[in-house]
Amino acid sequence: MSGPLADLRAIVLTQAWAGSFSTELLGLLGADVIQIEARKRPDSWRAGYESPMPVELRAVPSAHNAWNCSGLYNAVNLNKRAITLDLSQPDGLRLLRELIPLAGIVAENFTPRVMGNLGLDYDSLTALRPDLILLSLSAYGASGPWRDVPGIGGTIEPTSGMSALNGYGDGPPMNSGSMLPDAVAGYYGLAALMTALHHRDVTGEGQYIDLSMMEANFTAIGDASLEFASTGRVRGRRGNRHPSHAPHGVYATLDGEWLALAAEFDAQWLAICGTAGRDEWASDPRFTEREGRKTHEDELDALIGTWLAGEKAAPLKGRLLAAGVPAAVVADSHSVAQDPALRAREVVVDVEHPEMGAWPHPGLPFRFESGPLSIERAAPTLGQHTSEVLGELLGIDEDEYARLVQEGISGETPPD
Repeated sequence: MSGPLADLRAIVLTQAWAGSFSTELLGLLGADVIQIEARKRPDSWRAGYESPMPVELRAVPSAHNAWNCSGLYNAVNLNKRAITLDLSQPDGLRLLRELIPLAGIVAENFTPRVMGNLGLDYDSLTALRPDLILLSLSAYGASGPWRDVPGIGGTIEPTSGMSALNGYGDGPPMNSGSMLPDAVAGYYGLAALMTALHHRDVTGEGQYIDLSMMEANFTAIGDASLEFASTGRVRGRRGNRHPSHAPHGVYATLDGEWLALAAEFDAQWLAICGTAGRDEWASDPRFTEREGRKTHEDELDALIGTWLAGEKAAPLKGRLLAAGVPAAVVADSHSVAQDPALRAREVVVDVEHPEMGAWPHPGLPFRFESGPLSIERAAPTLGQHTSEVLGELLGIDEDEYARLVQEGISGETPPD
């Protein structure tokens, strides 16, 4: 591996999105990230042993095992090595404890009681390696009345307050539908780890990081929280509207697409009127100034919605942009994956997977002046690197590994 963290190793017991993404970022920075699963309890984002092969892969000759072909799992475990250890068995737990002194970081995203139940709380881990950094990424943190409540992005959105702001003014609170809090918490996890690494470089001390997904995502509504604390006002839901600009929305078009457009300045509003061929809008006293357009936004949206219902999205977007109006066709995931600008920036890249073949993935979310980083490994198949890692780091030979497989402690297939 290459990159600024190439001399670092992390042992990670993370699953699903937030923890796996946070530790993937370590791997993308060059760290040797060793992901631990159990054959009888694989990562939940592998979708389970009984799941069918995705439709798009059924004609791919190399796609043998659905649990290795999950787009969710494979998108957030790049540049990792994967091993299987059954931590409910003494030998599995013993091998993990032997690996920990060889790593500078341990990361997990269980509810807070789990690591203690395994005898792997922070005090026990630092007895194995005093300068260890432990990242514990849980839904609500390791203290407080909700400490043992499990959570995912879909439950963090309402509890952090995000859902209260998401939705239309005349409708109920809504989730985003994208599990956004997982990604937010993942970035916070990386930031916390980098800060702890710097602290260790300066002082020689490790650190325990207690990261709450809810608290990380509460920062996303800090302005609304401050508004309430300062004024007592509870901010309402705005849909796609802006606090002060109008029009500012997303509108259905003739060809079944959706077009976003906005006018931040009077000149942009006049350009919209000109593009629409509606001189009467420009001269309507309700709309001549920004404040009036905002006051009469319902009427304005109705007029623009009627206009766009008779237009095709892509040609109209081009005309609006040429006139200086911010506009974009709403893109689905397939369009985003093939977007030329995102491809040119390597925000989206194709990664060759041993079973899936080549598929688009999110690329590296950072660049360094000193040189490019790269995706050097596709996401691992179940237990792909177990023999390699145990042999390289612990001196486990083929016979001993075969015993571990036979006893169900390790292996690369579902349990018997």
